[in-house]
Amino acid sequence: MNWLFALPGLFTLLLAVLFFMGGKKRFGKLLRHTFPQLLLLIVLTAGIAVLSSGLFKRFFYSPRLMFLLWLLFWFFLLVLAVKILAYFVFDFLVLKKQGIRYPKLVKDVAVFVLYIVGILLILNYYLNIKPTAIWASSAVLTVVIGFALQDILGNLFSGIVLNFEDSFKLGDWVRIGDHEGGVEQFGWRSFKIRTIDQELIVIPNQTASKAEVLIYGAGRQPVALKIKIGTGYQDSPDRVGAVILKALETMDDVCRDPQAVVQFKDFGDYALIYEIKFWINDYSRHNIVASEVRRRIWYAFKRQHIEIPYPVRDVYRKQEKPEALSRLVLAETLRRNDVLREIEDAKFQELLADAEHKIFGGGETIIREGDEGDYFYHIHSGAVNVLKDAQVIARLGAGDFFGEISLVTGEKISATIVADQESGIILVSSARFKQVIDMNEKMALKLSAVITQRQEEMRLFNEKNLKIDSAILHKKSENLFKRILNYFASKQ
Repeated sequence: MNWLFALPGLFTLLLAVLFFMGGKKRFGKLLRHTFPQLLLLIVLTAGIAVLSSGLFKRFFYSPRLMFLLWLLFWFFLLVLAVKILAYFVFDFLVLKKQGIRYPKLVKDVAVFVLYIVGILLILNYYLNIKPTAIWASSAVLTVVIGFALQDILGNLFSGIVLNFEDSFKLGDWVRIGDHEGGVEQFGWRSFKIRTIDQELIVIPNQTASKAEVLIYGAGRQPVALKIKIGTGYQDSPDRVGAVILKALETMDDVCRDPQAVVQFKDFGDYALIYEIKFWINDYSRHNIVASEVRRRIWYAFKRQHIEIPYPVRDVYRKQEKPEALSRLVLAETLRRNDVLREIEDAKFQELLADAEHKIFGGGETIIREGDEGDYFYHIHSGAVNVLKDAQVIARLGAGDFFGEISLVTGEKISATIVADQESGIILVSSARFKQVIDMNEKMALKLSAVITQRQEEMRLFNEKNLKIDSAILHKKSENLFKRILNYFASKQ
């Protein structure tokens, strides 16, 4: 039997193996890339075997035809071998096993070199053409082609240098000239960056190799952002710095390490100038995070009555919209509160004197679990979320209140409250409440019943199938009633 018939059988067996491996997701790409070459090699080797044997050899055999068929065989075999080798080295060993993301240009260059080496070997051993003879006879042509392709070759070699120099990697956020974005792809002639507006910019490799490249977060380190802000001369630097840092400490996008820094930069014409320096991990979100930082600071300044001044260019008195609610609105609102409505009018007016109305922006933490209960909070507008172990267990809206346990027992806050949207909150001082109110048994019973009922309602948010047992509810109310009387009994 002619040994040539073993060649198509060998390639058919290889195709069957790849079909079997292609059933696994990681080898499907290899089958798709090598399937055409394998089919051509099976047909080609079968044709060579048939023409070289028996009756076909006597009537159809042609040395020139066989030479051409064998030449095609070696070239198709080279393509198949390079594709299989490149897949196992780059896609399987490097990417899947080692988890290393490599630039496409590195693989393309390696494949190109393998093709050149393979073609030279075919020319040398099959066609008996020495590489030195090719180079010597094409010296002039090489010079002409080199001049014509100098820009393309310059970009090619610049791309190779950039990849092997490891200056920046896929996914890095860079600034090159006036362009800024994340590196998305390396190519033979250029590489692509995706801007924050999702625009794709193609930059020639030579431009990057000659220009100054700024890499944000090189080595996957946090990136510092800086924001300047001015405040009035009447506000002390220590107070301003503390308010800013407190506004930043609840933001998830701002790093805790390194910690944010507030620096007193200058005495301006009409303001004290501060620079806020903080770090973020994902620079692609720098505009969003910086905007949120400014928003949080604005709300914090408004609550603390810290002025953000601006130069006045006219002779008219500045008319600002009053931020605080009128005493009449405060009184009407708090009189509808279940906890405060039991207080007699004279005591209520004394309590109202220290009540404050403050605005919180969406996402801001109003109180934290474990904090001292300095205030009782009534929601005048907006909505807040009640969090326990970072899980939302309730949502309170206008007319609801929180901090009632601390108000009447002095205990610490039992849950974290975060503004769900811009919310107006009325704050009543717990210390003032204890000083003004003469807690009697009747009021304590009513307050404990109201607060216990609210606690059960909050618990039912997570325990929908739990039924309120009136006996348990009464017992809890009695315990709370005793704590209320003990707390107010300690009033000096």
